[in-house]
Amino acid sequence: MQSASDNIALTRREFILLTTLAAAIHGTGCRNTNAKGPNIVLIFADDLGYGDLGCYGSETIRTPYLDRLAAEGIRFTDFRSLCSVCSPSRAALLTGRYPSRCGVPFALG
Repeated sequence: MQSASDNIALTRREFILLTTLAAAIHGTGCRNTNAKGPNIVLIFADDLGYGDLGCYGSETIRTPYLDRLAAEGIRFTDFRSLCSVCSPSRAALLTGRYPSRCGVPFALG
């Protein structure tokens, strides 16, 4: 009685042929790497209010780099936060679920 491993033996020629064929087939499924995707920067900061950045009118806190990003990109002025503390908000951002559904409805620690 033969085992399954006895039937797997390949000659050198068969091995080279299969390896070359696999490499050729692998290259046909590649995406176009020259296509440009969107550049997205998501800034998630603790204790940062709407009016704390210079691009939103703050004169007391200097934020030149964030102001430059806002000037060269898109600023969003309408947003919602389900929690006022960072733990549930971060958990919701990372899981894509509501804070109460991802197991972190309140502040941790």
